[in-house]
Amino acid sequence: MRERKGTWRLRRPAVALLVGVLAAGCSAGQDVSSQAGQPAIAPDRATESDSKGLHAQRQPNPAVPERQVVRTAELGLEAADVTGTAARVRGMAEAAGGHLAQEDSYRGGTDLVLRVPSERLDRMLDEIAGLGEVTARSQRAEDVTDQVVDTRSRIESQRASVQRLRALMDQATSVADIVRIESELSSRESELDALLRRDAALSGQVELATLDVRISAPPSVAGDDGDTGFLAGLAGGWNALTAFGAFALTALGAVLPFAVVLAVPATAGWLLLRRRRLLRRSEL
Repeated sequence: MRERKGTWRLRRPAVALLVGVLAAGCSAGQDVSSQAGQPAIAPDRATESDSKGLHAQRQPNPAVPERQVVRTAELGLEAADVTGTAARVRGMAEAAGGHLAQEDSYRGGTDLVLRVPSERLDRMLDEIAGLGEVTARSQRAEDVTDQVVDTRSRIESQRASVQRLRALMDQATSVADIVRIESELSSRESELDALLRRDAALSGQVELATLDVRISAPPSVAGDDGDTGFLAGLAGGWNALTAFGAFALTALGAVLPFAVVLAVPATAGWLLLRRRRLLRRSEL
């Protein structure tokens, strides 16, 4: 029994020191102010930095087979049948292995946001351009290879850190050590999940290009014969007359209830005054 206690007393400082080093280690996205609030563990960070440097040398960086490029494009199109053209564009995207991400319709036009395979983007632009008259066309490309490499490297580092903490959890026997390791393990697993989501988002943007298509109806042709001359003036005058008549009737309808209410006492007063005048004339 004494031998076991002695062994634990020798092992416990080592476990506590390793837990302290892992707890003091911060990922690249942690707040600097939280580090400044713990000056007592500054010496341990130098040891951890050396340890991370050795680990980085032993661990190869995740291979990226080719340049990772995010492509986006915009296309403006005029078509007589906006609804039918939009339906054909959606069908083209689905046939190319893409999908419709967003659609906004308004009077005289429709905006479509499509996600299509990056290798099919140029062909999609040419096919959609054949559905009407092109008014605008543009493309952009952003190289995100460095972001992908950095994210995947951090994922491997976080996975190794999680594995080390799980190994420490199996060795810990003190309740305080277990609670401390569990807290740090939960934090590292959350960071790993965030990195995995970022990697998935970057992969999706590289795999599927974003294509914005704006379809609008062509402007109507002006200058019809009926728009000017005598017939146009006659039509304008008739419209003005009907508008005035509608306004007059509306005003009459609004005033009529008040006129009826005021007419009753006014009529009674007029009759009373007329009667008095007749009485005065008869007395004379």
